[in-house]
Amino acid sequence: MARSTVPPSAPQRRPEHRPEHRPEHRPEHRPEQRADPGPDPRLTDPQVAAWVAERARTTRGYLPLHVAGAATARSRARRGGPGPVDDERLLVRDVVVRGAAGPLPARCYRPRAGARATVLFLHGGGWVSGDLDSDDATCRLLAAAAGVAVLSLGYRLAPEHPFPAGLEDAAAVLCRLADGDPAGALGVPAAPLAVAGAGAGGQIAALLALRSRAGDVPVLAHQLLLCPVLDCDLDRASHREHEDLGPSVADLAWFWRTYVPDRAARRSPRVSPLRAPQLAGLPPTTVVVAGADPLRDEAVEFCERLERAGVPVRPVLVEGVPHAFLEEPALAGAQRALRVAAEHLAADLSVGLGAAPAAGRVLDLTGGRAGGGAGERAGGVVLDLRERARRS
Repeated sequence: MARSTVPPSAPQRRPEHRPEHRPEHRPEHRPEQRADPGPDPRLTDPQVAAWVAERARTTRGYLPLHVAGAATARSRARRGGPGPVDDERLLVRDVVVRGAAGPLPARCYRPRAGARATVLFLHGGGWVSGDLDSDDATCRLLAAAAGVAVLSLGYRLAPEHPFPAGLEDAAAVLCRLADGDPAGALGVPAAPLAVAGAGAGGQIAALLALRSRAGDVPVLAHQLLLCPVLDCDLDRASHREHEDLGPSVADLAWFWRTYVPDRAARRSPRVSPLRAPQLAGLPPTTVVVAGADPLRDEAVEFCERLERAGVPVRPVLVEGVPHAFLEEPALAGAQRALRVAAEHLAADLSVGLGAAPAAGRVLDLTGGRAGGGAGERAGGVVLDLRERARRS
């Protein structure tokens, strides 16, 4: 019998048992919820706190100035103000004056009612940026409130023109004002004279006062310093406490390097006014100090040294505001501080004209009046530093 050729059937393979796939259960990923830090305790003026928050929002992602460079610093500093536009109290016009090395732009603010004196104003901007629009609102308020002519100078800037170019420009214009040029052409008094400056411009103004004491430039009746730069040392407590509010230590170091490349030269009293061995004989001084400013401590130290040297000094501290608060004219605290400064300026310039000296205003922590004329509380606390010391 023939054998069957049909192969035996292949064994049936059982299907591999695979457990039902169920995705691993993971909790829903939620971004870390950070607690709202709330208001910055350093910014005790609510209006200023809101302004700082808005500035932080609109500048988020900006490179720091020490990385971005001079061109970017100048672009950011441009404010596009009203320009040489008259208002109901002032006659304003742009002029050209002679600096140490040639013509320079300037803006003259002259009260319609007449000026009792002339103030040379030096704008801020770290000696690298800034122009005639930078402090336009400040110049207008000072001119109108103090009844003085203000000549704002567009001095030469670093890095194209490092120290001492800007200082020499200011000194040359100050000398020409005393000689009646361009004071006569502008219709402003050749005397008494004062200097004023904001930030880096405050450093130039303070150096002019030291030169005036030495007889190198005309006699000054007053120096007004607004949140000034006074020393190249960047290791004070206020630098560490407030650098996040600006200017940062890195930016300040860059300003100094750009303005005075020689590190040893920065430590000279010819550059850092706070390092002058003697301050006796300087003109009466008003210093506006921002309480949350990295530059606060050097300004306070300067005021203390002036007082010990017997110089009439009115240190006006504005609590709860950062360095740049005076740049925003809408801030009530800025207006109030400038009006107090204008009172001091006017008082000393009146003395220069032969009037009796006026008592200094002292504003207490509650914002009330002391001596009158200071105005009611309006955002921010303005007080005399000596009053602050008595309360602490």
